[in-house]
Amino acid sequence: MKRKVLAMFLCISMMISATACGKKEAEEPKVKVEHAAAVDNGTLKEDSATIAVGQTTVPYNEYKVYYYFMKNQYEDTLTPEVWNYTGAGEEGKTIGQEAIEDVLRLIIQVKVIGKAAAAQGVTLAADEKEEADYNATTFCESLSEEEKQANSITPTLLAKIFEENKLAEKMYHVITGQVDVNITPEQSQASRVQMLYLKADESNKEQVKQQMDGLATQAQSSKDSFYAFAKANTQASEVECLIGRLDERTNLLNAVMSMKKGQVSSVIEEKDGYYIVYVLEESNQTINEEYKNEVVAKRQTEAFQKTYKTWSEQYEVEVSKSLLIK
Repeated sequence: MKRKVLAMFLCISMMISATACGKKEAEEPKVKVEHAAAVDNGTLKEDSATIAVGQTTVPYNEYKVYYYFMKNQYEDTLTPEVWNYTGAGEEGKTIGQEAIEDVLRLIIQVKVIGKAAAAQGVTLAADEKEEADYNATTFCESLSEEEKQANSITPTLLAKIFEENKLAEKMYHVITGQVDVNITPEQSQASRVQMLYLKADESNKEQVKQQMDGLATQAQSSKDSFYAFAKANTQASEVECLIGRLDERTNLLNAVMSMKKGQVSSVIEEKDGYYIVYVLEESNQTINEEYKNEVVAKRQTEAFQKTYKTWSEQYEVEVSKSLLIK
């Protein structure tokens, strides 16, 4: 149950690119901005205002519940000491500090979306509210009294949080429901590939091309699988992916579509760098459907991120220093 609840809270956050937690930098506002209410610093009490999104404030007890959800995703796999380790993000920040900022972003995002929903008159239907309240009650009943007391969890507060996240999810579907999802069978054609990629621009183009030519030669004689070789040398975040007809990298696309299963390409030049690809699977009904779903999901996410950005620009955000220094 805890894992399921955590997934529910993280789904909206995953749809939105990271946003800042502090005040907006001084600039000529493009829209009328709702200034942030005051927050409390120093020793925090249960009802202390810890976050302000415009005039909407978040009390400390609500923040603690969100933090509880985040922390419990690791309870079965990591020791408590992990929060003191230095993370892979900004230099000097511990994993615990990065986790706090992730929680702050999530809360800010939910509040911004809630304010947008109110402005557009979007609310939860009776059955949606009932589902959120039922899930909150069920989750609350699964916790021990010690857990509830230590993390400020009450049925009323939990119901409020579940309802607001349900509303945020609903707003996501309202926006993404307007996205064009029409993709023709021809546009859906794709192949599954493994890819080695090196970034290049005008300043280092020739140097990177020479490096890539060397890797292409090594790939032919390597005893490792192409996947292992690519993973050890690529600058891409993922080695395996789908390349389809709607890909804007035309040289890469044309090369992949002309290749057969098991073939390794020569070096392919693109605007962003150089590629070598290995075709795992040629276009077929299953891959084409998967690619179509990927394209639709990407369009929906991008549409929501763009809309969220316009919403977030309407509100000044303030966060208690007492949270940030933990």
